[in-house]
Amino acid sequence: MSKGMKRSFAVVVALCMTLLVASGTGEAQQKKNYSFVSSNPGGTWYNMVGGAIGLYNKEIPGVNFSIEATGGSVENVRRVATGEAEFGMAYFSHMFDAWNGLENYKGRQLRDIRSLCEVTVSDHYFVTLKSKNIKTLKDLAGKKVAIGAPGSGTSDNSRMILGALGIKVEATELSFSNAARSLQDGKIDALGQGGSPAAGVVELAASQDILIIPYSEAEIAQIIKMMPTFSKSVMRANTYRGQNTDVPTVEFHVAMLAHKSAPDQVVYDLLKVTFSKEGRRFLEAVHSQWKDLKNNPDLAKMTGVPFHPGAERYWKEQGEK
Repeated sequence: MSKGMKRSFAVVVALCMTLLVASGTGEAQQKKNYSFVSSNPGGTWYNMVGGAIGLYNKEIPGVNFSIEATGGSVENVRRVATGEAEFGMAYFSHMFDAWNGLENYKGRQLRDIRSLCEVTVSDHYFVTLKSKNIKTLKDLAGKKVAIGAPGSGTSDNSRMILGALGIKVEATELSFSNAARSLQDGKIDALGQGGSPAAGVVELAASQDILIIPYSEAEIAQIIKMMPTFSKSVMRANTYRGQNTDVPTVEFHVAMLAHKSAPDQVVYDLLKVTFSKEGRRFLEAVHSQWKDLKNNPDLAKMTGVPFHPGAERYWKEQGEK
């Protein structure tokens, strides 16, 4: 090959490479970035969202979802409401509070959040040792209680439930594993827990005789009256070692939410992928709590938070709006 031909060939190769790079860059530039807030790394929501965004990035054209670690529900609502994130997981109760400017959002109504669907439900309960001779929630009065991890939704729920029942405790915030260890060591009298079975409580029950403190019917009614996003629940027998009977509890509902500015088509596509047969199968393999996915228009309406237009379109097509 002559020098002239070599130069020409080099020019052609360089031009082709430039076009390929430009094409790839163009495709990357066309993809829109969306942030999805979850929980601390290693937490349930972090794992759930991590699996979900992998599914969305594969199945929804033109999007690039990224997971964001956070302190949990309270922070997630705030970050979606302020536009720091487009999507997130949160308790319906915190969405209600944010919409109405209550509790953690007191004095400031956050009205830029929108409902998409219900993700799952989790029970909230209090655990003690049988040796403590604590039989009822009222027996917790004046006792040392680990109400949840610092800044967690569990901590917030424990406070609200005890407050609704007028039960004053010596509250402390501990990580879930440290709370179980502290109960075993006699440093606290009980702990608050969201979701079951919980790893820390399973480990505790393996070496100690635990008691899941039952809620009375009157207490459940009072909690729901004060916090209408909660509902009655039952922890089935043998959820933990030594728990041989069903235990009345309350449960809270977890939602998927979006900022009002999230594109309608992206929200629609996200729900379509999430609720497809293949999508549900994939998500349930990622984490068992995805199995509870559903629409819950009555609860969403109760919070005051409207559905996102993209969600409205999806649920209307399903005959559920």
